[in-house]
Amino acid sequence: MKTIIVACGGGIATSATCATKINMALEERGLSNLAKAEAVDIKSLDNFIKTADVYVSITPMRGVVQSYDIPVISGIPLLTGMGKDACIDEIVKALK
Repeated sequence: MKTIIVACGGGIATSATCATKINMALEERGLSNLAKAEAVDIKSLDNFIKTADVYVSITPMRGVVQSYDIPVISGIPLLTGMGKDACIDEIVKALK
């Protein structure tokens, strides 16, 4: 099973909400056996990024421009609702 990490400032509210939305969308599409989204604290990102397959970013680290060896997708549409389906499509595509 692949891992999607969702990071925000505290790893509690915003990222947990987005991770839940991703997991629900995967389940609705019959893909819950493909991957699971997990919420993490942005300060712990470097520890989790090593074993993740996709990173959904809710907030960037201030003053840090980072590139990763895995797909990085903006999770803002999961918060606003605008473009949510396209965001989920992008996550699914990145997993395959």
